[in-house]
Amino acid sequence: MRPTIHEQLSGVDRLLGLADESHSLPAETSELLSNARRLIKRVATSWDTALPFLLDDNARLSELLNAGVGAEAPVPTDFTAVAARNEELRGSLAQLISTIPRDPECRQRRAEIGRYLQWRVATDPT
Repeated sequence: MRPTIHEQLSGVDRLLGLADESHSLPAETSELLSNARRLIKRVATSWDTALPFLLDDNARLSELLNAGVGAEAPVPTDFTAVAARNEELRGSLAQLISTIPRDPECRQRRAEIGRYLQWRVATDPT
């Protein structure tokens, strides 16, 4: 489908660059445009990997939260639904973390959660 997300982001970056170069702008405004262009470039570089990461993260979170219990609902495949599901799962993880007992019986569960969180921090492209 045209224009692709990359083409759209590139077009916005180009327009912001033209606005910055073709007008005498206050330093603060130029800095805002530069920051916007930097953000657009960051989004463009992470876009391709964001959906596969979120799908993997959702699967890992579902497994971690359910600990092998029952089957999950069908996995959404559009970005907005996948991102919303990720937010929901991370909220459930936060709830679990805040309620899991600190006794020795839960040590393994805490370690699993810790390993997941380390993985997520190390691999999150968003």
